Parts: sequence; structure tokens; C-alpha cells
Amino acid sequence: MEYKYVIIGAGNGGQSLAGDMVLHGTKVAAIYDKNPAPIRDIKESGGIKMSGPVMQGFAPIEHPTEGLEDAMQQGNVFLVTIVANFHPQLAREMAPYIRETDTVILIPGNAGSSLIFRKTLAECGVKKMPLIGETISMPYATRLLGKAHAGIKAKKLALPCAALPASRNEEFLAALKPAIPEATLWTDSLSIGMSNGNPCGHVPYYLMNIGKVEAPTPADVNFHAWNTPTTDRISDLYDEERMTVMRAIGLNPLSHHEVLKICYANKHYDPIKQQEDRPENAVQVPDRFIDEDVPLNMVLVSEIGHKLGIPTPVADLLIDLSNLVREKDFRAIGTKTETLGIQSLDKESIHALVGLA
Repeated sequence: MEYKYVIIGAGNGGQSLAGDMVLHGTKVAAIYDKNPAPIRDIKESGGIKMSGPVMQGFAPIEHPTEGLEDAMQQGNVFLVTIVANFHPQLAREMAPYIRETDTVILIPGNAGSSLIFRKTLAECGVKKMPLIGETISMPYATRLLGKAHAGIKAKKLALPCAALPASRNEEFLAALKPAIPEATLWTDSLSIGMSNGNPCGHVPYYLMNIGKVEAPTPADVNFHAWNTPTTDRISDLYDEERMTVMRAIGLNPLSHHEVLKICYANKHYDPIKQQEDRPENAVQVPDRFIDEDVPLNMVLVSEIGHKLGIPTPVADLLIDLSNLVREKDFRAIGTKTETLGIQSLDKESIHALVGLA
């Protein structure tokens, strides 16, 4: 099968992926974003400039577009790099044009992202499903340095991923490998999404350093240097709660430390200096560190824990503090067991749902 790659989302991750693919010799048939600004920047530049230790050069982009139908007509493998909060909306928008022979890859997923995407397509009347799957993270640590200018400071050494259903994992990996050669298989998509390391790596450090978040200085741009023994301990305690909950429903968790070892060999990298005209969504410490990670991961961990009688005091505290800081009710809008169709929490039925049976 000939894979024709279309990138959905022209933010930090989408532009970095497009530039990296092109400069490594994998054709990008199109890049799409409903926001006209990044598409306009790519059109005006003729492509994407790549800087940093991972990749340097200029990547010509043939088909930047603001039209989703137009983008989908160009390819059959859709690399979705938008914030996971908008996956259901994107599924609704893609539904009229999706084909059974397509592959949708959520880069990254979060707790149940593939299940939610498939469920949303079904609700929109799609009868014959495309192959859907997700990665555990973005393939890079990256930010836009300026307009149509991506700066990758580090690339994953390996990137765990899985398909929905898991019985199609090998087929899914074959479609993903030309775009991201570092992709490696894990057991199933729900285990991948719930093992996304961002809640551990973002939430405690954001909340416990709110002064730096709200009053940034040039000395504070390296978010990953904000850790202290206490913030590390809080992160580890939450991670233990998450893994205990996952094991209780028959899933296969990766710890936050295992993810860091697999992806980066436990090494942190300094951010690349950004230009004055960098896009607003390329800030080093965005609010999505809370607005995505808490409702789309922590809320589900807390709910499952409560239903099974598994204590999750750290998850509950971080959710409550996030609600206070962001003035939102993340429990009300977050991913629930009912959202995913796993409210019975029966291991056998969960395995069947994700294709492990």
C-alpha cells in the first residue's frame, strides 16, 4: 500500500513533524490547520525552516491548506498533532470524508483518545471505521521559534504506540514507521493513552511554581529545570496511583520514569531561544499543561480509583488545585469511564473493547 501522509495541525508538533519528515525524505502530501495564520506563514515562506541540534535546513511544503476536505483528498494516513481536547471535534469534522482504507494517528493520544475518536465517528454515522491509533507522546521536544520556523531541541529515541483494535498493531506500525521511524509497539491504545507522561511531567511542576508561570523571566524558560525533591515526590506519588488503577482494570502501564528512559534516556535538554515574532501557542509553559493533562487523564484515574476503592489522594489534590488555579471544573468536563464505554470496569470487556481479546 502506498502511504500518503497528511498532517492535521500546524502548531509546534505539526510543523516540526512536517519539516523533519521532508528533510528525511518522506513526502508530506499536505499540512492542514483551520487556523489560517500558520498556513499563511508556511505559504509565504514556501515551507518550514528547521533549527536546533536535531534537524537544520529548509523543508519545502507542497500543499498547506485551510480546507479539511481538501487536505483529506491528498492522502490516506492522517497524522493528527492537535491538542487532544479537540479530538472529538476533529472526528466530527472528518466524518463526512473518512474512508475505511484511511489511517488516523493521534500524536499523541491521551486516556482513551482512540476510543473517543472511534465513538465520535460512529455517532456521526460512520459505519466502516478507519484504522485508528495513538502514540504516547510527541516524537519531539519542540517549539516554534518564529513563523514557519520550528526548533526541535530533542527527538525521542523510541516512541511507544498502539492501534485500536490492538489486533491491527502491526498494520498500524507499518503506516507510522515511514513518518516516525522511532515508533515501537505497545500492547493497546488505552494503555498507551493512560501512560502519557505529561500529567506527571507537567501538572505538579506547573502548580507548585505558579509564580514562575504567571511572572516569567528569561531565567525561567526551562520548565524542566523547575523540579525540586518535593515536586518530584508528588509526581512519583501520582504516577503510582495511576499505575495501580491501570493494573486493576487489566491494562499495561508504563511508569513516568520508564517513559523518560525509553524516549530520552533520562536526559533533559535546554530550550532553544525563540524569536520575538514566535506564535502565541509556542510559549514554553502553556496553560494546556493543565487544561489538557488534568481533564483528559487525571480525572479518569480519580474516577476509576473511587469506583474500585483505590485511594487516589494525590490525583484528587492536583485536580482540586487545578480547578482553583484555572477557575474551571475539570471533573465536569473530563474523560469519564462512561465516555469510553468502560463503566463496568470489567477486565474482560475492556480487553475486548481495545482489541486484546
